[in-house]
Amino acid sequence: MKKFIGKKLTKQVKFMDDTVEIRVLTVGDIRAIEAKSKEQTEDGDQLEILRFVLRLAVVDAEDMTDEDFDGFPVSELTKLSEEIMSVSNGDMGNV
Repeated sequence: MKKFIGKKLTKQVKFMDDTVEIRVLTVGDIRAIEAKSKEQTEDGDQLEILRFVLRLAVVDAEDMTDEDFDGFPVSELTKLSEEIMSVSNGDMGNV
C-alpha cells in the first residue's frame, strides 16, 4: 500500500462550458480545508475558503490570485467546488 502514497488521482469535470482537471483531495487536503474553514468561520470570509479549495484541487489554479478568481461567476466557482468535494467523497464516476 505504501507505493500509493503521494499518487495523485485526477478527473476531468465540466466548468463554464468546457472542462478542467481536478485532483482528488487527500486526507491531508481535507484536514487543511477543515482548518481553513475553522479559521475563516471566525472572520466570516466564505470566498476565501472557496478560493483555498480551488487552488488546492484544480490543476493549474495554484498560482491564481484573488483578483483572478474575481473574474469568474460565483455560481460557476461554487459548482466546481461542489464537484471537487463530491469526487473527493467517493463519487469518481469515470476517472
